[in-house]
Amino acid sequence: MGSNTRALSKSLKQLGYTIYATSFFNLIDQRDYVDKLIVPDNFSAFDMDILVDVALDYVNEVDYIICSSDVDVTKFPKSKVIGNYDVDAINNKYKLYKRLHKNFLMPETFKLNGLDEALEIANSSDKRYIVKPIYGSGGVDISWLGEDSYVDDSFLLQEYIDGNSISSSFLSYPEGDIDMITTSDQIIGSKRLNATSFLYCGNVTPLVNYSEKINNVSSKISRMYNLVGCNGVDFVMKDNNVYVIEVNPRIQGTFENIETSFGFNLAEAHINSCNNLRVNIPHVKNFSVKLIPYSFKDAYYDLSNISNIHDVSDVNNLIKNTHPICTILTSDQILENAMIKAEMLQKRVYDSIVKSL
Repeated sequence: MGSNTRALSKSLKQLGYTIYATSFFNLIDQRDYVDKLIVPDNFSAFDMDILVDVALDYVNEVDYIICSSDVDVTKFPKSKVIGNYDVDAINNKYKLYKRLHKNFLMPETFKLNGLDEALEIANSSDKRYIVKPIYGSGGVDISWLGEDSYVDDSFLLQEYIDGNSISSSFLSYPEGDIDMITTSDQIIGSKRLNATSFLYCGNVTPLVNYSEKINNVSSKISRMYNLVGCNGVDFVMKDNNVYVIEVNPRIQGTFENIETSFGFNLAEAHINSCNNLRVNIPHVKNFSVKLIPYSFKDAYYDLSNISNIHDVSDVNNLIKNTHPICTILTSDQILENAMIKAEMLQKRVYDSIVKSL
């Protein structure tokens, strides 16, 4: 259950399961890994409630449910969910802030009902601010505060911390223990990938300059919320300080980075840790680089002759401006080589337009 389930579907299929998967797109390379691909007919925005609604039509046909996006899991039977269940106190970013900010470094955050109030706060401070929805993930609908900012009736005004965006990934067990898997660099708002300022664009795994503080904070947060399974925390590192930005009580976007870098089935690890079965995490073998190129125009792309790309749509499928084209995934024992491979593939993807509108 999620907006992009191709990698998770593949890993679960390798374990022998029958797979029903949701997606916003009818992806060519997901068809081999699913028995039923559930795609909404029409949608104007990447709203997770749309996927929840179509998934509910099939809930009686499945035995288990695993989430890889922030959705209201409580709409599904608790007995079928493998992972965290009632996570509104985490997914609601203001509730998260209210509970954590006294114990951990976090950017100053306000819950507001009007843009004028946000501008008044910003004008009385020398800090920079962003506006973001109370619920959401992937950097969608996050923007710099300005007089023309679009905001919901209720929204968050958050201090901007200028640092390196990173994310931890760990396995949580029912009795409170955690096994740290890795920490990854996050690629956010890349102009080369035509992403808006805070949109998620991929990861580099593992992080080279690692801080033990990330382990400590991740462990404490996991225990505070009694997390189980595969989870993560998004941070910003600045001047050797780690600021908590968000908590992801689910499988993350780093899923296939981790599988590629460490060489193990993370879906199996998620299931086992939820069942309190200890997981043997192997040593890292490679660096992995994941890039998500977004289209610069409404266009059709022929990606059939490009290797190491995933989440591929049919050549007759129109990719709209600012929508994701595919996922690039490369690896190498030398980080620079993995980066070069990814950048070369990025160029090939953008050069593969067969028709633009």
